[in-house]
Amino acid sequence: MPSNPLPGKGITASGQRQVCPHCNNSLILIDEEVAVTDSRQREICPHCNSSLTITGEGKAFHHLASGLRAATSWVRWQRHKLLHDDSSHKKEEAPHSNDLAMGSFGDVSFEDMAKITLDSIGDAVLVVDPTAKVIYINKVAETMTGWSRKEALGRPVDEVFCIINGTTREPAISPAQRAISEERTVELALGSVLIRRDGTDVAIEDSAAPIRNRKGGMAGAVIVFHDARQSGSVIQEMSHRAQHDFLTGLPNRVLLIERLTQAIGMAKRHHKQIALLFLDLDDFKQINDTQGHAVGDHLLQVVAADMVSCVRGTDTVSRHSGDEFVILLTEIEARTDAAHIAEKVLAKFVAPHIISGHKLQVTLSIGISVYPEDGVDADIMIRSADKAMYSAKKAGRSTYQFCHPVHEQSHATLLSPS
Repeated sequence: MPSNPLPGKGITASGQRQVCPHCNNSLILIDEEVAVTDSRQREICPHCNSSLTITGEGKAFHHLASGLRAATSWVRWQRHKLLHDDSSHKKEEAPHSNDLAMGSFGDVSFEDMAKITLDSIGDAVLVVDPTAKVIYINKVAETMTGWSRKEALGRPVDEVFCIINGTTREPAISPAQRAISEERTVELALGSVLIRRDGTDVAIEDSAAPIRNRKGGMAGAVIVFHDARQSGSVIQEMSHRAQHDFLTGLPNRVLLIERLTQAIGMAKRHHKQIALLFLDLDDFKQINDTQGHAVGDHLLQVVAADMVSCVRGTDTVSRHSGDEFVILLTEIEARTDAAHIAEKVLAKFVAPHIISGHKLQVTLSIGISVYPEDGVDADIMIRSADKAMYSAKKAGRSTYQFCHPVHEQSHATLLSPS
């Protein structure tokens, strides 16, 4: 091979080891096709920094494989340091990218591993050179854009990765071009839409980061993107989990306080009352200890369903903690409305419950606070109802008590188990 290739000549990405014509060091170039095309791109030898001409897909894998080798060597060195670091021994120096061996994962080369890895991940990956021409696209990106790898290579990124503003339908600037010009990682604006090759569109989320060579120069950019609809469903599921009890599916304390605060604001605006019922299962610990946690968990699920069946769809039943529940009654007309719900709930527990073949007699103690008499914010109302619940326990259990009973409106119901 000549030491100085003629203009227009160079290294073909043929899927085999090639040698730099300037320094004779080995190069790894990957390409699915051996044929030379007319689309040539400049490349720099990583050993001597001489300019090369590489055709096809090899350029992308040259960079990606090099990065994998560096990352793998660094991890191995860190692991060795953690396991064998001893002040009495000479410290091994961290590996430098120029000193890395080519290596392989068994019979799989680093270059093949790079391709396998990028084709296996769930996100779409697209790599461009400094002129914003596509030099790599993984399988997910092929599916999302509608462009095959063979057809996408060498095309302008705006043609393959065509994005618009989802609201105005105006063209959006490619994040890859921004990453290159601004020399930083950038994110796509919310509400962006990818126009696929067949003209259909899909909402996406993405980010782009610049790629630098060993000299610090700009070598291109990588775009990583995914279907925003999938992201939305994941976010929605995570939000639901953060606001709901994992065992019963009821709103947890966080969501209860949010709804209680909103209910207080609405009641104040409409000159209404709201009520909070704080419920505690009597002797639940004994059931857990004697029957086991599986029976206890099943009981809590049944109790939760019984409570939900006693209230309106606009009310909230929440698992506060352990065997404690809270019921929020929005915009009631009078304290007697809260008493009526308490009596309905207590009536659900007169008869024994059959849980996993065990006959269990369950009783509740209920404390009630009413806005605005017993509190004007969420925390005070919860504390007031909690205090009233302990009064109900002292009164004999299986009963309810108001926080501040008014003589003509006070109620204390004791339902004896049958």
